[in-house]
Amino acid sequence: MRKKYYLYPNLEAELKRYNVSRDEIAKAIGVSRSNLYTRLTGEKEFSLSEARIICAYLEKKSGQEMSLKYLFNF
Repeated sequence: MRKKYYLYPNLEAELKRYNVSRDEIAKAIGVSRSNLYTRLTGEKEFSLSEARIICAYLEKKSGQEMSLKYLFNF
């Protein structure tokens, strides 16, 4: 079985840590789950506004500050 490669390992770790589903993130940024997958694998880039929405969503969920640099290597 082929292992999935995600471009943003810190984002993946935080999603798992705070039990945030990809469906939640896709809905938050207004894209389909398959479009989110293309972003997570690097086929398409996240826009800055999408990254900010995800960052704010995780901050609200975790109660901790998250940085774009940490989550997205910006």
